Amino acid sequence: MGEERNVNYTLLQSVSHTNTDETEDSKKFPMFSVHLIRPADKLIATGAKQNKVKLVLFIISCVLTLSLTFILRFLLGFWKPKWKTLMTHSVCPVSEATVFLVQERTKCAPVKVVKVRLQKADLGNYIVKKLSQYSDHNDDISIVEYKLDRYVFTGSSLVRVTGLGDGETAAILKDMVTSDNLALDTLTKVFGRNILDVPLKPVLHFVLTEVLTFFYFFQLFSCIVWYNNYYEIYATVIIVMSVLSAASTTYITRKAIVKLRQAVLFECNVEVKRDGKIETIKSGDLVPGDIVKVPFAETKVSYDGVLLCGSVVVDEAMLTGESVPTLKNPLPFEWLEEEYHADKNEVNTLFSGTTILQTRPPPSGEDTNVYCLVTRTGFRTKKGETVKFMLHPSETQKFKFYSEAWTYIKIMAVIGLAGMIYNIYDCIKNEYSAVDAILNSLDLITIIIAPSLPLALSIAVYYAIRRLKEDKIKVALPNSINIAGKVKMCVFDKTGTLTEEGLTLHCVLSSKDSVFSEEQTINIDQTMRKALSCCHSLSVINDKICGDPIDLIGQLASGFEFKVSDLVQKQYKNEVTAETVDPKTGAKLGVIKIIPFESHLKRMSVVCEATDGEVTVFCKGAPEQIVLHCNQATIPDDFTSQLDNLSSQGYRIIAFASKTLPTDSDILSTPRDTLESGLTFQGFLVLANRLKPETRVVVEELKLAGLRTVMCTGDNLRTAVCVGRECSMIPDDADLYLVTAELGENGSLAVQYTLEDHTPAGIVMEDRHNMYSGPFRKVHLAMEGETFQLISKHDKSLMDRVCVTGTIFARFSPEQKMSLIDEMQQRSYSICMCGDGANDCEALRHSNVGIALSKCEASLAAPFTSSVFNITCVPVLLKEGRGALENGMAVFRFTAMYSVIQYISVLLLIQYESILGDYQYLLEDLAIVLMFDFALGYTKPAKVLAKKRPRGSLMHPYTIFSFIVQSAIVVGFILLSMWLVQQQPWYNPFDMIRSAYLAEGEMYVAYFETTVNFIHSSFQYIIISLVFSIGHPHRRALYTNIPMCISVLLTTCLLLMTMFVPPDKIPKLEMADIPSNTYKLIMLGLVMGNLVLALAVEYSYRVCRPLQWFLKLLRCKKGHKNKFKRLIDEMNAGGTWPLQSNSGV
Repeated sequence: MGEERNVNYTLLQSVSHTNTDETEDSKKFPMFSVHLIRPADKLIATGAKQNKVKLVLFIISCVLTLSLTFILRFLLGFWKPKWKTLMTHSVCPVSEATVFLVQERTKCAPVKVVKVRLQKADLGNYIVKKLSQYSDHNDDISIVEYKLDRYVFTGSSLVRVTGLGDGETAAILKDMVTSDNLALDTLTKVFGRNILDVPLKPVLHFVLTEVLTFFYFFQLFSCIVWYNNYYEIYATVIIVMSVLSAASTTYITRKAIVKLRQAVLFECNVEVKRDGKIETIKSGDLVPGDIVKVPFAETKVSYDGVLLCGSVVVDEAMLTGESVPTLKNPLPFEWLEEEYHADKNEVNTLFSGTTILQTRPPPSGEDTNVYCLVTRTGFRTKKGETVKFMLHPSETQKFKFYSEAWTYIKIMAVIGLAGMIYNIYDCIKNEYSAVDAILNSLDLITIIIAPSLPLALSIAVYYAIRRLKEDKIKVALPNSINIAGKVKMCVFDKTGTLTEEGLTLHCVLSSKDSVFSEEQTINIDQTMRKALSCCHSLSVINDKICGDPIDLIGQLASGFEFKVSDLVQKQYKNEVTAETVDPKTGAKLGVIKIIPFESHLKRMSVVCEATDGEVTVFCKGAPEQIVLHCNQATIPDDFTSQLDNLSSQGYRIIAFASKTLPTDSDILSTPRDTLESGLTFQGFLVLANRLKPETRVVVEELKLAGLRTVMCTGDNLRTAVCVGRECSMIPDDADLYLVTAELGENGSLAVQYTLEDHTPAGIVMEDRHNMYSGPFRKVHLAMEGETFQLISKHDKSLMDRVCVTGTIFARFSPEQKMSLIDEMQQRSYSICMCGDGANDCEALRHSNVGIALSKCEASLAAPFTSSVFNITCVPVLLKEGRGALENGMAVFRFTAMYSVIQYISVLLLIQYESILGDYQYLLEDLAIVLMFDFALGYTKPAKVLAKKRPRGSLMHPYTIFSFIVQSAIVVGFILLSMWLVQQQPWYNPFDMIRSAYLAEGEMYVAYFETTVNFIHSSFQYIIISLVFSIGHPHRRALYTNIPMCISVLLTTCLLLMTMFVPPDKIPKLEMADIPSNTYKLIMLGLVMGNLVLALAVEYSYRVCRPLQWFLKLLRCKKGHKNKFKRLIDEMNAGGTWPLQSNSGV
């Protein structure tokens, strides 16, 4: 079995690799590493196996150190999993590996290898036979599981195992139906149980994951230092805060996983056909290849499977967000060489998570049950892929703000260490013992990192989630809120998103003798009425006709009655599934076969039989596709002009055609292409799909904010262009080129640009060329999916230009929509996509920020779900994203400056051999700082989207400039206030007090310098909070933040009280008694001066152009960071593009 290495293994997902950089391990151990291939990239996995010598040494060390080595190894599992593994394992050739070390960016995860023995008796099973090509000499295959995906070791790589549904022909699937070899035990070991059991680790694991970090270890170290220095109260409060913070984070994290687990965990009884018998098992025991009896109604599907016989009506709201009954038809096994793909054959596939509304038995045969062949189970299903995405978001859902925050913490720790070393030197110089010098200096390093930093990273997002909930926007991925603040482009679906969800009948244009009739809404041509009445996939559920809105409109326009198969009289030669009856003439049509709509074909068909035995094929779909399958003699001469005229007015057009089949035709085995060829064109169904009243307002708002707006739809190109003009996505003063592309005989790509004939109101035609000549920014491109696909594959340079000028993308399949998002992201666009979730779920999840318009509470269609059915949710989310990003930056900067202020204060006081009192620390850290941490992030986002996006980096020159200058101001004013107190006639030099007090062996607090330092630094916290509350342009003004205003008022009153109330009234604060009210007023004057200067510095960057230019110079940027901006500069420098002509370019 191990010899057949060249067999194509269709069960393994074949993907394109975008991340092929080798890691350090792969270079160090070239023979011991393999690629772990994932859908979007490939990682390096290094093989390792247990080393007996290392294991014995480890056991001995555990005994000798009283299990300390064991505890260390346990902790390494949280910090450095790779090191933990290598304590008992050694790197080895991959063929001998029992563990693979998977390296992903900065993380390394060990995954165990599970050997699965392939039994010879199971080789008759198609799946097991395919797996056997990767077996070793012991007939074992190696399986590893990483991030809920399963991989098989192929000898040179680890490739993801998905199941069936990626290229098997109908003949192969048909053979599996008749096979009795299920290989249940082997397939269960390979694919796992068919259950979405989201791993829920013990509470202790969540707690340890939270607390075993640099921050919490630093907090523990700080508290030990504070207890040693007799700051018991403050240290105790910090411990309580840290425990509460860790507990709340653990609770929230675990609750989110529990909630997701409860939402997706599902197991029920199912009936399966095994060994020719029907038996009842748990759905968790299903394996690929099982044949399931589909229950009648109101049950959930727990697997992905291809429908074998009969029809099923399902509700896919959990996956798509759109609660519309969808008809699923059996896979046409008569077309044996057709390949089955789950994505392409959605109309033949039942997906996990969907709800069965109705089943229709097969039209013939003794067995009237509906059966489905299981193709994928567990986390390999479409629902499972969505769950994995939520548990392990892609890099587009991650934000550098968090990584930069931890970088900042490390930098501040280094600064604190530097201050500590300096203070040790100073103490030793003043004849302190080394131990006392170190203990006195430890305070500095504990102050530099604030206890509330974790709160600063999350508080703004928490407030944003609350506000979004009020706006009826559900958040599945909280971290995506900050990403929404950096969005550069908005992509919209058309139907149901930009335009009204419901369609209305405008007219029917029938074609008779190759001539269009007048527009009709009544007295429609009889053949066209028949086509409208039966060419659809409608169902009757609870005596109500349900299905696609377009199908409903057409059926209603026909005037025919519609019945399902169980209500149909047996008046036909063939078995029928439904019947339509003309109430005027009594004529009847029975539906024999439905050939479902496929997005890449853009058409569907039905085969019908009249009571007189006449068999007719009715076909409908996109006009440009239907015309290709019609007898050209039946096409009206004005077909193109009528289509363009109606499309340019924004109407949605469905074309119909038909042909009569010979009565002796073998309908069930006739290929689709044969049935849908040589058709007679019948006419157009013209539907009005009006723009939602909110659409134009929102699009204009986004454009004013400097955001690109793009439409990506499956509708007709000219209809999409009309909607784009109507909603101002394409301005009236812009050139729009319709782009078409085709491959020449020599394989070269021929691209043609056709200037749209559009003249804005009030513009003279002769002036048009002069008006439109200019930079490319006034040029917009519109194209169809096939053109986009050709350009993407054959001309990357042209694709660059398409990505920065393309505005209308029409006739796009779901796969092409996802490809568009990917191409845009490669050009540095951060994308927000909004759609109804019907056929753009993958694109929604693939974009940086995806919003699904859905009322389904359990929808997994996108990271954000809006129950308000218009695009007003887009600016709401972007405003909240920008506000949350700015609030988060403000809270973090405030918390950082609080540490700096306290650090500087203590460093200065140490020079006087003084310290802040315990209650002074408490007043600053709890009564002032913690209050501002909560209040500062409460500011609501601005009402208007600004043209400039917020800075998302803590390492931006402006942020660093502000931090340095504000720190200098802090030092200057504290030194000035302490110098001024020393100039007062009532000042008592600290040396006199110190020499009297040091005899008792303690440092003194109540110096004048200490009191002045404490009061002014406390005011500086208020000043800094006001400075960082500057809201414009992404947040509202300070006065709108009521909690912040109250905090400023309360803390100011509290500090004024400490200044003017005699110290003996508040002895716990250990304040010196300043006898002069005049000096106290001088101190208030210094505070006001500090405030004015700090605000002036913060505002200077916003208004001072020379400073802005200087800070940009400091960034040392040779060009734009974003690729699309570089492309824009290149295109502007290269002149107007494309050429302004109707000829090919």
